[in-house]
Amino acid sequence: MTETGEGKGALAGVKVVEFAQHYAVPYCGQLLSDLGALVVKVEPPIGDPSRHYAASDIPFESKVFAVINRGKRSVCLDLSKPDQARPVVDALIRWADVALVSFKPPDVPRYGLGYEDLSGFNPRLIYLQHVPFGPAGPMGDEGGFDPLVQALSGLSFLTARTEHGVPMNVRPAYNDAGVGMLSALGVVAALRHRDLTGEGQRVETHLLSTALAFALPTIHRFEDVDPPEFERFEAHLVELQSKGATFEEQRALYDDTVLTGRHLLRLYFRNWETKDGLVASAPLSTSLQVKFHAATGLPHPKEKGWAVGSKEWDELVEAAERLFRTETTDTWLTVLRAAGVPCAPYNLPVDVFRDPQIEANGFLIELEHPLLGRYQMPAPPLRMSRTPTRAQGPSPLLGADTDQILDEVGLPAELIAQLRESGLLGGSPKEAGSA
Repeated sequence: MTETGEGKGALAGVKVVEFAQHYAVPYCGQLLSDLGALVVKVEPPIGDPSRHYAASDIPFESKVFAVINRGKRSVCLDLSKPDQARPVVDALIRWADVALVSFKPPDVPRYGLGYEDLSGFNPRLIYLQHVPFGPAGPMGDEGGFDPLVQALSGLSFLTARTEHGVPMNVRPAYNDAGVGMLSALGVVAALRHRDLTGEGQRVETHLLSTALAFALPTIHRFEDVDPPEFERFEAHLVELQSKGATFEEQRALYDDTVLTGRHLLRLYFRNWETKDGLVASAPLSTSLQVKFHAATGLPHPKEKGWAVGSKEWDELVEAAERLFRTETTDTWLTVLRAAGVPCAPYNLPVDVFRDPQIEANGFLIELEHPLLGRYQMPAPPLRMSRTPTRAQGPSPLLGADTDQILDEVGLPAELIAQLRESGLLGGSPKEAGSA
């Protein structure tokens, strides 16, 4: 479907300037745009690095950039010359309600983009800074990438697939997406506070704390009951590692001694191979498990007295796997749904674009890019009855809005011309259109 939308979004009139690259905070900018904010993305002369990921034949345009940065306007400014860039930055900040900042922490003051630098002449400013690993500690000054926090947070141990015995980070970069969502929440909360008090404030998010938040149901330590389990795991782990145990064997040990539940998941909360594909099921509660056994005809382990993880349990799992391979996915979906067992088709990424559930709800939209043409992507994930969300348009061409935005924020035409002549500005509409 093509996204149109009617009415003004909840953030209509809110002006956002985005000093951020890659995925995490730019996704925040996209979400704010979906809510109706006017988002201006400030890019270096070579553009956001994501313009060059899996790049197309069109210079400065990539599919990755297009789907992360829809609905924004682009200003091309060389921040590496902070003294020369100062008039532009100051004008943008005076104009803005919100500043999104995501650079390596040492680069923020170097570019003159710290909260103290900006809030002094705009005390109502909502300032969001993403500090990937948090401001303190041995990694406080480093830039963050999703695979690093998957490893550091323990998430990779829980979620990674293995390749030649080595855990591989999960794609897509879901912690980046989480930072974008949490950053948008922080901005909206800070705007609410400003509405009540007139005060701006600094909001801080982290890639690492987001990863830990995603691990919330599984990574925890209860001091009164957990230490024996941790000690048992660590003792057995040393023994396993001394024998050259695989990564999967080490993870199974963690599941059995600390996390628990692996055997329940193998029988109930999983994907099954069918005669012609895969089907997902999720009967995790006791009542749903009863329905699962009624639908499949498999014996219920509790009725048989089979302990979780016992030999009989493992044999039941193997019998279930054989059973599911005897019928097609559609047959199993019909059988499981009739019994009230939660289930779903297992889609490949290419299947998403023809899935009837996704299509019926308009969870994908179509946009028209001036150079890349038509493209489909996920729709805004929020829906609101009074203040509709909608995609404001495709991603911007590099610097295409520079002159117009700088005029809107009050810079004289003569100064804009001087800055362009000096090479500080890039990507005029004419240049961007002919890229």
